[in-house]
Amino acid sequence: MNETVEIAGPAQMKPRHYRVIVSFLVIVIAPMLMSAVYLWGFARDQYISSMSFSVRTESLQSATDLLGGLSSITGSSSSDVDILTQYIASGDLVRLLEADIDLRRVFSAQWPSDFLFAFDPSGQFEDLLDYWNSHVLTQSENGIVTLSVRSYDPVASNRITLAIYEANRQLINRLSDEAHEDATRFSRDELETAENRLAAARKAMTSFRLEAQIIDPNATLEAQMRILTQLQVQQAESFIQRDLLTRTSGLDDPRVSEVNRKIDALQAQIDIEKNKFGYGGQGPGGADYATLFATYERLASDLLFSEEAYRSSLLAYNASLAEAKRKARYLVAHVKPTVAEKSTYPQRPIKLFIVVLFVTLLWSVGLLIYYSIRDRR
Repeated sequence: MNETVEIAGPAQMKPRHYRVIVSFLVIVIAPMLMSAVYLWGFARDQYISSMSFSVRTESLQSATDLLGGLSSITGSSSSDVDILTQYIASGDLVRLLEADIDLRRVFSAQWPSDFLFAFDPSGQFEDLLDYWNSHVLTQSENGIVTLSVRSYDPVASNRITLAIYEANRQLINRLSDEAHEDATRFSRDELETAENRLAAARKAMTSFRLEAQIIDPNATLEAQMRILTQLQVQQAESFIQRDLLTRTSGLDDPRVSEVNRKIDALQAQIDIEKNKFGYGGQGPGGADYATLFATYERLASDLLFSEEAYRSSLLAYNASLAEAKRKARYLVAHVKPTVAEKSTYPQRPIKLFIVVLFVTLLWSVGLLIYYSIRDRR
């Protein structure tokens, strides 16, 4: 028995094939052509200005190293880099730059012709902030911040970049000043207290000297003791003189009476000088020497303590100043921005490739879903 073999004829287009082609034209080709027309016909060139900077901390070493003129410069910490990147993306910086640069005019220079990439000048501040963060980009690596600013004018991009760097420099200086103020506030308060205490002690000592009418009670005491000693020496000499006169001339000699009067006068003066050291004595300023010295010793001890406290506070304050200066931070530009001569955005071939890739994947996935549903029926 012979079997007849049928040979398949040429494939013919069916309606579903036409639908696939139409869907490819609509979903892939049409968006590709529209994107190409927009990118090369409406999208305007954008220019990038970039720079790199970091926060450096200069730390002086020990006194031995200072004699050799050595110092070390350390890099910025991650916190400093985070502060700068967040500040660049913040609305505070945008408001600050708007006072000097018309950001809305710069970013909307090609509106409405380039309506996809240009900023809508009628937008709110939040819209401007979103546009800012899409055109002002930062990247940090190893403590170095790389800043890129993109706009339609290369000069404007360069100007915005320099303004951002200056604002960040002022921020770092302000943070460094605040850290310096925090580090020295306590020691400065202690120094002010010690200065006031020393001034009060010196004022009290001056008032005491004015009231007592003496500069140094020790010197006054020495002078008073010398006077008392001289009186006692003169009295002793008078005793010797009287003894000699009584032995040679007798008690009836008028000279003996004169010597006795001199001895009595010296004794009276000695008693007066001694009374100055006891209760009710009349020393300098009307007070007895015991009270005078007690007051002086108290004031002198207060003055000595105040001077020592002032010296200690001054040393602590100078140490805190040195420590604060040792940790001073400043901004350093590693790569300075220049005015771009060539446009690198909107990267037309790359964007067209992305659009074609996306719509092709979208069309392919849709086609697979369609056939999988069709085969299940």
